[in-house]
Amino acid sequence: MNTTLMTLILMGLTYGVLYYFLPRYISRTKNFIGTTILLLLFVSFLAVINYIFLMLIFSISTRLGYFNQMPKMSFIIPVWARLILFNYPTVVGFALAIKILKNWYLKQKETAQVGREIINGELQLLKAQVHPHFLFNTLNNIYSFIINDSNDATEALKKLSTLLRYIIYECDQPLVQLEKELKMIRDYIDLEKIRYGKNFNMSLQVQGNASKKMISPLLLIPFLENSFKHGASQMLTHPWINLDITILEHELEFILSNSKPAIAGEKTISNGLGLRNVKKRLSILYKDTHALNITDDIMSFSVSLKVPIFQSNEDVYEFGHEVKAYELV
Repeated sequence: MNTTLMTLILMGLTYGVLYYFLPRYISRTKNFIGTTILLLLFVSFLAVINYIFLMLIFSISTRLGYFNQMPKMSFIIPVWARLILFNYPTVVGFALAIKILKNWYLKQKETAQVGREIINGELQLLKAQVHPHFLFNTLNNIYSFIINDSNDATEALKKLSTLLRYIIYECDQPLVQLEKELKMIRDYIDLEKIRYGKNFNMSLQVQGNASKKMISPLLLIPFLENSFKHGASQMLTHPWINLDITILEHELEFILSNSKPAIAGEKTISNGLGLRNVKKRLSILYKDTHALNITDDIMSFSVSLKVPIFQSNEDVYEFGHEVKAYELV
Protein backbone atom coordinates (compact mmCIF):
# COMPACT_ATOMS: atom_id res chain seq x y z
CA MET A 1 0.00 0.00 0.00
CA ASN A 2 2.83 2.36 0.93
CA THR A 3 4.65 1.67 -2.36
CA THR A 4 1.50 2.17 -4.43
CA LEU A 5 0.52 5.43 -2.76
CA MET A 6 4.10 6.76 -2.84
CA THR A 7 4.38 5.88 -6.55
CA LEU A 8 1.22 7.88 -7.32
CA ILE A 9 2.58 10.92 -5.46
CA LEU A 10 5.98 10.73 -7.17
CA MET A 11 4.31 10.32 -10.56
CA GLY A 12 2.25 13.45 -9.98
CA LEU A 13 5.30 15.38 -8.81
CA THR A 14 7.58 14.19 -11.64
CA TYR A 15 5.16 14.74 -14.51
CA GLY A 16 4.08 18.07 -13.06
CA VAL A 17 7.67 19.31 -12.91
CA LEU A 18 8.64 17.91 -16.35
CA TYR A 19 5.65 18.98 -18.41
CA TYR A 20 4.32 22.05 -16.58
CA PHE A 21 6.99 23.83 -14.56
CA LEU A 22 10.14 22.97 -16.57
CA PRO A 23 8.77 24.35 -19.90
CA ARG A 24 7.85 27.60 -18.14
CA TYR A 25 11.33 27.99 -16.70
CA ILE A 26 12.98 27.20 -20.04
CA SER A 27 10.78 29.47 -22.17
CA ARG A 28 11.15 32.38 -19.73
CA THR A 29 7.87 33.75 -21.01
CA LYS A 30 6.13 33.21 -17.68
CA ASN A 31 6.65 35.13 -14.44
CA PHE A 32 9.61 33.49 -12.67
CA ILE A 33 8.54 34.39 -9.15
CA GLY A 34 4.93 33.40 -9.78
CA THR A 35 5.99 30.06 -11.26
CA THR A 36 8.31 29.39 -8.31
CA ILE A 37 5.55 30.14 -5.79
CA LEU A 38 3.20 27.88 -7.72
CA LEU A 39 5.83 25.11 -7.71
CA LEU A 40 6.31 25.41 -3.94
CA LEU A 41 2.55 25.26 -3.40
CA PHE A 42 2.38 22.20 -5.68
CA VAL A 43 5.14 20.41 -3.74
CA SER A 44 3.54 21.41 -0.42
CA PHE A 45 0.19 20.05 -1.55
CA LEU A 46 1.78 16.72 -2.50
CA ALA A 47 3.69 16.68 0.80
CA VAL A 48 0.41 17.11 2.72
CA ILE A 49 -1.18 14.34 0.67
CA ASN A 50 1.90 12.22 1.40
CA TYR A 51 1.49 12.94 5.15
CA ILE A 52 -2.19 11.93 5.04
CA PHE A 53 -1.31 8.72 3.19
CA LEU A 54 1.43 8.00 5.73
CA MET A 55 -0.94 8.46 8.65
CA LEU A 56 -3.46 6.20 6.90
CA ILE A 57 -0.85 3.49 6.34
CA PHE A 58 0.32 3.57 9.96
CA SER A 59 -3.28 3.46 11.18
CA ILE A 60 -4.14 0.47 9.02
CA SER A 61 -0.87 -1.26 9.95
CA THR A 62 -1.68 -0.77 13.67
CA ARG A 63 -5.14 -2.28 13.24
CA LEU A 64 -3.66 -5.23 11.37
CA GLY A 65 -1.30 -5.86 14.30
CA TYR A 66 2.00 -4.66 12.82
CA PHE A 67 2.22 -2.14 15.69
CA ASN A 68 1.04 -2.52 19.29
CA GLN A 69 -0.13 1.08 19.21
CA MET A 70 -0.24 3.96 16.76
CA PRO A 71 3.30 5.38 16.33
CA LYS A 72 3.86 8.79 17.88
CA MET A 73 4.44 11.94 15.87
CA SER A 74 8.09 11.90 16.92
CA PHE A 75 8.42 8.74 14.78
CA ILE A 76 6.08 9.63 11.91
CA ILE A 77 7.43 13.14 11.23
CA PRO A 78 11.07 12.01 10.63
CA VAL A 79 9.84 9.24 8.27
CA TRP A 80 7.73 11.77 6.40
CA ALA A 81 10.59 14.29 6.27
CA ARG A 82 13.01 11.71 4.87
CA LEU A 83 10.55 10.92 2.06
CA ILE A 84 10.29 14.60 1.15
CA LEU A 85 13.97 15.46 1.49
CA PHE A 86 15.43 12.38 -0.20
CA ASN A 87 12.79 10.57 -2.30
CA TYR A 88 11.37 13.67 -3.98
CA PRO A 89 14.68 15.19 -5.16
CA THR A 90 16.13 11.80 -6.17
CA VAL A 91 13.21 10.70 -8.34
CA VAL A 92 12.55 14.13 -9.86
CA GLY A 93 16.27 14.74 -10.44
CA PHE A 94 16.69 11.42 -12.19
CA ALA A 95 13.68 12.15 -14.41
CA LEU A 96 14.99 15.64 -15.18
CA ALA A 97 18.37 14.20 -16.17
CA ILE A 98 16.70 11.80 -18.60
CA LYS A 99 14.52 14.59 -20.01
CA ILE A 100 17.45 16.98 -20.50
CA LEU A 101 19.59 14.29 -22.14
CA LYS A 102 16.73 13.35 -24.45
CA ASN A 103 16.18 17.00 -25.43
CA TRP A 104 19.91 17.45 -26.02
CA TYR A 105 20.02 14.38 -28.25
CA LEU A 106 17.00 15.54 -30.27
CA LYS A 107 18.51 19.01 -30.60
CA GLN A 108 21.80 17.58 -31.85
CA LYS A 109 19.92 15.38 -34.31
CA GLU A 110 17.88 18.34 -35.53
CA THR A 111 21.01 20.48 -35.91
CA ALA A 112 22.71 17.72 -37.92
CA GLN A 113 19.64 17.38 -40.14
CA VAL A 114 19.55 21.14 -40.76
CA GLY A 115 23.25 21.02 -41.63
CA ARG A 116 22.65 18.21 -44.10
CA GLU A 117 19.77 20.10 -45.71
CA ILE A 118 21.88 23.25 -46.03
CA ILE A 119 24.73 21.32 -47.67
CA ASN A 120 22.36 19.43 -49.99
CA GLY A 121 20.64 22.68 -50.93
CA GLU A 122 23.99 24.31 -51.70
CA LEU A 123 25.05 21.34 -53.82
CA GLN A 124 21.80 21.43 -55.77
CA LEU A 125 22.25 25.15 -56.36
CA LEU A 126 25.81 24.67 -57.58
CA LYS A 127 24.72 21.86 -59.87
CA ALA A 128 21.83 23.96 -61.17
CA GLN A 129 24.30 26.72 -62.02
CA VAL A 130 26.32 24.24 -64.09
CA HIS A 131 23.31 23.40 -66.28
CA PRO A 132 22.55 26.83 -67.81
CA HIS A 133 26.23 27.73 -68.03
CA PHE A 134 26.95 24.54 -69.95
CA LEU A 135 23.79 24.59 -72.06
CA PHE A 136 23.98 28.23 -73.10
CA ASN A 137 27.45 27.72 -74.52
CA THR A 138 26.27 24.65 -76.44
CA LEU A 139 23.20 26.49 -77.77
CA ASN A 140 25.42 29.36 -78.90
CA ASN A 141 27.49 26.87 -80.89
CA ILE A 142 24.38 25.45 -82.59
CA TYR A 143 23.13 28.97 -83.25
CA SER A 144 26.36 29.74 -85.10
CA PHE A 145 25.84 26.60 -87.23
CA ILE A 146 22.33 27.72 -88.17
CA ILE A 147 23.46 31.25 -89.05
CA ASN A 148 26.17 29.84 -91.29
CA ASP A 149 23.62 27.48 -92.85
CA SER A 150 25.76 24.52 -91.87
CA ASN A 151 24.60 20.92 -92.21
CA ASP A 152 26.26 20.27 -88.88
CA ALA A 153 23.34 21.89 -87.04
CA THR A 154 21.25 18.70 -87.29
CA GLU A 155 24.00 16.50 -85.89
CA ALA A 156 24.70 19.04 -83.15
CA LEU A 157 21.01 19.07 -82.12
CA LYS A 158 21.05 15.28 -81.82
CA LYS A 159 24.08 15.43 -79.57
CA LEU A 160 22.48 18.18 -77.51
CA SER A 161 19.32 16.11 -77.14
CA THR A 162 21.38 13.25 -75.70
CA LEU A 163 23.12 15.61 -73.30
CA LEU A 164 19.84 17.14 -72.14
CA ARG A 165 18.33 13.73 -71.51
CA TYR A 166 21.29 12.81 -69.31
CA ILE A 167 21.32 16.11 -67.41
CA ILE A 168 17.57 16.27 -66.78
CA TYR A 169 16.79 12.65 -65.92
CA GLU A 170 19.96 11.30 -64.33
CA CYS A 171 22.02 14.12 -62.84
CA ASP A 172 19.62 14.73 -59.96
CA GLN A 173 21.20 11.78 -58.11
CA PRO A 174 24.16 12.18 -55.73
CA LEU A 175 26.15 9.67 -57.79
CA VAL A 176 25.90 8.52 -61.40
CA GLN A 177 27.55 5.74 -63.36
CA LEU A 178 31.02 6.71 -64.47
CA GLU A 179 30.37 5.18 -67.90
CA LYS A 180 27.52 7.64 -68.51
CA GLU A 181 29.58 10.58 -67.30
CA LEU A 182 32.37 9.65 -69.71
CA LYS A 183 29.86 9.25 -72.54
CA MET A 184 28.62 12.77 -71.84
CA ILE A 185 32.18 14.06 -72.08
CA ARG A 186 32.64 12.31 -75.45
CA ASP A 187 29.34 13.75 -76.73
CA TYR A 188 30.38 17.23 -75.66
CA ILE A 189 33.74 16.82 -77.39
CA ASP A 190 31.96 15.68 -80.56
CA LEU A 191 29.84 18.85 -80.44
CA GLU A 192 32.93 21.00 -80.17
CA LYS A 193 34.69 19.10 -82.96
CA ILE A 194 31.78 19.96 -85.24
CA ARG A 195 32.26 23.60 -84.34
CA TYR A 196 36.03 23.77 -84.81
CA GLY A 197 36.37 21.41 -87.77
CA LYS A 198 39.69 20.05 -88.97
CA ASN A 199 41.77 22.89 -87.55
CA PHE A 200 41.17 21.64 -84.04
CA ASN A 201 43.44 19.02 -82.44
CA MET A 202 41.70 17.08 -79.67
CA SER A 203 43.31 14.12 -77.89
CA LEU A 204 41.23 11.96 -75.52
CA GLN A 205 42.75 8.96 -73.74
CA VAL A 206 40.73 6.87 -71.26
CA GLN A 207 42.50 4.05 -69.41
CA GLY A 208 40.94 1.61 -66.98
CA ASN A 209 37.57 -0.03 -66.48
CA ALA A 210 34.63 2.33 -65.82
CA SER A 211 32.10 -0.49 -65.38
CA LYS A 212 30.18 -0.51 -62.09
CA LYS A 213 31.84 2.63 -60.82
CA MET A 214 30.12 5.78 -59.59
CA ILE A 215 31.02 9.49 -59.46
CA SER A 216 29.34 12.77 -58.65
CA PRO A 217 27.52 14.05 -61.79
CA LEU A 218 28.75 16.99 -63.87
CA LEU A 219 31.98 17.12 -61.91
CA LEU A 220 34.41 16.93 -64.85
CA ILE A 221 32.60 18.75 -67.64
CA PRO A 222 33.21 22.30 -66.30
CA PHE A 223 36.98 21.84 -66.67
CA LEU A 224 36.59 20.69 -70.27
CA GLU A 225 34.12 23.44 -71.08
CA ASN A 226 36.47 25.99 -69.57
CA SER A 227 39.26 24.76 -71.84
CA PHE A 228 37.13 25.22 -74.94
CA LYS A 229 35.67 28.57 -73.94
CA HIS A 230 38.79 30.37 -72.67
CA GLY A 231 41.45 28.37 -74.48
CA ALA A 232 40.68 26.85 -77.85
CA SER A 233 38.04 29.42 -78.85
CA GLN A 234 40.56 32.24 -78.33
CA MET A 235 43.23 30.65 -80.54
CA LEU A 236 43.31 31.86 -84.11
CA THR A 237 45.47 28.98 -85.34
CA HIS A 238 46.01 25.37 -84.28
CA PRO A 239 44.07 25.14 -81.01
CA TRP A 240 44.66 21.92 -79.08
CA ILE A 241 43.30 20.13 -76.01
CA ASN A 242 44.70 16.98 -74.41
CA LEU A 243 42.62 14.99 -71.94
CA ASP A 244 43.86 11.89 -70.13
CA ILE A 245 41.54 9.99 -67.80
CA THR A 246 42.86 7.08 -65.74
CA ILE A 247 40.38 4.90 -63.86
CA LEU A 248 41.83 3.09 -60.86
CA GLU A 249 40.05 0.84 -58.37
CA HIS A 250 38.94 3.63 -56.03
CA GLU A 251 40.25 6.77 -57.70
CA LEU A 252 39.93 8.69 -60.94
CA GLU A 253 42.79 10.77 -62.34
CA PHE A 254 41.77 13.60 -64.67
CA ILE A 255 44.57 15.47 -66.47
CA LEU A 256 43.54 18.20 -68.90
CA SER A 257 45.67 20.71 -70.77
CA ASN A 258 44.89 23.17 -73.55
CA SER A 259 46.48 25.92 -75.61
CA LYS A 260 45.69 29.55 -74.86
CA PRO A 261 46.55 32.88 -76.46
CA ALA A 262 49.66 34.54 -75.11
CA ILE A 263 48.28 37.69 -73.49
CA ALA A 264 50.83 39.14 -71.14
CA GLY A 265 49.68 39.70 -67.58
CA GLU A 266 46.19 38.25 -68.11
CA LYS A 267 44.96 35.02 -66.55
CA THR A 268 41.24 34.61 -67.09
CA ILE A 269 40.88 30.88 -67.58
CA SER A 270 41.02 29.94 -63.91
CA ASN A 271 38.43 32.54 -62.83
CA GLY A 272 35.33 31.32 -64.69
CA LEU A 273 31.97 30.65 -63.05
CA GLY A 274 32.09 26.97 -63.98
CA LEU A 275 35.45 26.48 -62.27
CA ARG A 276 34.38 28.37 -59.15
CA ASN A 277 31.29 26.17 -58.86
CA VAL A 278 33.14 22.90 -59.34
CA LYS A 279 35.80 23.93 -56.80
CA LYS A 280 33.02 24.61 -54.30
CA ARG A 281 31.41 21.25 -55.00
CA LEU A 282 34.74 19.48 -54.58
CA SER A 283 35.29 21.19 -51.22
CA ILE A 284 31.87 19.96 -50.03
CA LEU A 285 31.74 16.45 -51.49
CA TYR A 286 35.39 15.47 -51.31
CA LYS A 287 36.76 17.85 -48.68
CA ASP A 288 39.84 15.91 -47.64
CA THR A 289 39.85 13.20 -50.29
CA HIS A 290 40.49 15.06 -53.54
CA ALA A 291 43.56 16.74 -55.05
CA LEU A 292 43.18 19.62 -57.51
CA ASN A 293 46.10 21.43 -59.12
CA ILE A 294 45.60 24.18 -61.72
CA THR A 295 48.48 25.64 -63.70
CA ASP A 296 47.90 28.77 -65.77
CA ASP A 297 50.98 29.48 -67.88
CA ILE A 298 51.52 31.99 -70.64
CA MET A 299 50.96 29.50 -73.47
CA SER A 300 48.87 26.75 -71.85
CA PHE A 301 46.42 25.92 -69.11
CA SER A 302 46.35 22.58 -67.30
CA VAL A 303 44.24 20.85 -64.64
CA SER A 304 45.16 17.80 -62.59
CA LEU A 305 42.36 16.31 -60.52
CA LYS A 306 42.15 13.17 -58.39
CA VAL A 307 38.80 12.20 -56.86
CA PRO A 308 37.46 9.03 -55.22
CA ILE A 309 35.17 6.77 -57.23
CA PHE A 310 32.90 4.15 -55.72
CA GLN A 311 31.76 0.66 -56.51
CA SER A 312 28.08 0.43 -57.49
CA ASN A 313 27.48 -2.37 -54.98
CA GLU A 314 28.61 -0.24 -52.04
CA ASP A 315 25.83 0.92 -49.74
CA VAL A 316 27.56 3.74 -47.91
CA TYR A 317 29.77 6.52 -49.25
CA GLU A 318 31.75 9.00 -47.23
CA PHE A 319 31.26 12.59 -48.42
CA GLY A 320 33.21 15.10 -46.33
CA HIS A 321 31.97 14.84 -42.75
CA GLU A 322 28.72 13.03 -43.63
CA VAL A 323 27.87 9.39 -44.38
CA LYS A 324 25.02 8.91 -46.84
CA ALA A 325 23.28 5.78 -48.05
CA TYR A 326 22.25 5.49 -51.69
CA GLU A 327 19.90 2.95 -53.18
CA LEU A 328 20.97 1.94 -56.66
CA VAL A 329 18.16 0.87 -58.94
